[in-house]
Amino acid sequence: MAITTASRPPAKDMRAMAKRAQASRNSPAAPIALGFPKLLAVFKAVVLLSTASIMSYASQIALAPVYGGIPTSLYHSKISAFVFAAAWVAKYLPFKLPFRARNLLPILSLYVPMAQRALAKYSSSWGPFWGPIITEGVTFYPLLFLTVYSAAHLANFRNPVTDGVLAGLFAGYFWNMRSLVSKHLVNRIGSSWILTRCGLPNLAGGIYALVSPSLLLLTAIPATFHTNMYNSMCTSTAGLDETLSASNYTLLARQESNTGYISVLQNNHQNFRVLRCDHSLLGGVWERPPPGFEYRGQGVNEPIYAVFVMLEAVRLVDPPPKNPNPKALAIGLGIGTAVSGLIAHGVETDVVELDPVVHRYATEFFQLGENHTAYIEDAITFVKRERSNKGKDRKKYEYILHDVFTGGAVPASLFTLEFFVGLRDLLSEDGVIAINWAGDLKLMAAKSIVETVRTVFNGCRVFREDMPEEDIGKATVDYSNMVIFCTRSSDPYTFRAPADADILGSITRKHYLFPQFEMNLDQYFGVSGGFTLLSESNIDTLIGWQETSALGHWVIIRTVMPPVVWENY
Repeated sequence: MAITTASRPPAKDMRAMAKRAQASRNSPAAPIALGFPKLLAVFKAVVLLSTASIMSYASQIALAPVYGGIPTSLYHSKISAFVFAAAWVAKYLPFKLPFRARNLLPILSLYVPMAQRALAKYSSSWGPFWGPIITEGVTFYPLLFLTVYSAAHLANFRNPVTDGVLAGLFAGYFWNMRSLVSKHLVNRIGSSWILTRCGLPNLAGGIYALVSPSLLLLTAIPATFHTNMYNSMCTSTAGLDETLSASNYTLLARQESNTGYISVLQNNHQNFRVLRCDHSLLGGVWERPPPGFEYRGQGVNEPIYAVFVMLEAVRLVDPPPKNPNPKALAIGLGIGTAVSGLIAHGVETDVVELDPVVHRYATEFFQLGENHTAYIEDAITFVKRERSNKGKDRKKYEYILHDVFTGGAVPASLFTLEFFVGLRDLLSEDGVIAINWAGDLKLMAAKSIVETVRTVFNGCRVFREDMPEEDIGKATVDYSNMVIFCTRSSDPYTFRAPADADILGSITRKHYLFPQFEMNLDQYFGVSGGFTLLSESNIDTLIGWQETSALGHWVIIRTVMPPVVWENY
């Protein structure tokens, strides 16, 4: 049919329409449509980022038994931030991935435990610095990249301003979720299989699959089968027993808990038993002491570490407390070496231990005496509560033992000025406190801890576990345990010589109960520069200092048990 002249738009109208179309194309901001499909897409993006935050936490706790908590987290946040930014920017590139990225997310998530288990055997070669970076570079970071890439495309409004704002909001959301996941899951880890190092990646895989169902999920069947049948990290397997037996070790018990992976290992060649927490040892005893270290069976085991019996020297302080029935408080338990010693001497003892599994294993496998009162809670909460009590309701202790070292570091919050002031208020006027700290005594952390303690308490004397093999002045590293003994009173004190009754028939106590290697603080720390009084306001300072110490501790602790034992758990 012919088009009549009357049906054609006038030329000037056509030019006007063209100008409007051109203006629309050149407009810096396209209109934002918020229909149900777009809201659903944004919701899916939020779910994906939430799931990635779960995987972030799961990856960290899975690597901690192999590399330690601090080395594992050293660059995790920084690399995650870079990956997040790179993935968001990638959506603006002129080319697209040749597949639907989010269909791969459940598959990658389910393969993470299998891949991390396979890569653990290279930990000795890679070391505590590169090991976590390489392992997560193969497992978690690709998953994070594709998660953010998928979320960015789902929430794409094709508006630069809106997308920029959304990128900031999503990044903040992801970082807050990482913190919340850690905070809310830490005390539930190990309570069920889904809340374990292997269960969480499976949970994440399920959530990813709900957001983006695909037949590709069938390719994850081998990973699921391996997780449930052959991965020693996920389930008890005959392969794990065979691997440990080849190194003369037997796994007696294990459980994931709020402070890490807890296990009891027995060396069948040298006949000792240890309590492991992630990549650290909380203590150990001789099951059958070597010749010359036999004990006479007075109700305590023979410990393999001298520093723990040195804490018992609070009983040797002269003059002793006036109370004929002294009470003791132990902050941190381990296997209970010092606590068992105090209990054996009839000292009424309260124990504050954060990890219920540590307390249970200390009782079941290391003969911790039952006649004590256990408070399974955070020490800060305990001290604040007891300080708030008035008069007769406030607890007073003649002896306080402070021993919370694990994983190459200490909880920084338990070495602040405020926390020590709280402990001082619980210490009797003639009482004594013993504080254990392990690390490189050449580093600023050691001096700052000593000076913070000396600010709160009087009469502080510091003893190291042993003397260094080389000249202290020339040594660049001086890694050792030190015990700080302090009192509330300014009166001088000494340590009396141990009597036979103090030794409890233990050769280790005979040799190491009496503090021997006292440090001249002015001579040792006087030339090392200034120090920082540690408080709640600068707690990150100590955390930062301990990074170097934790890397050094990883190397040292690897000499105690062979790498294959640390890698297979």
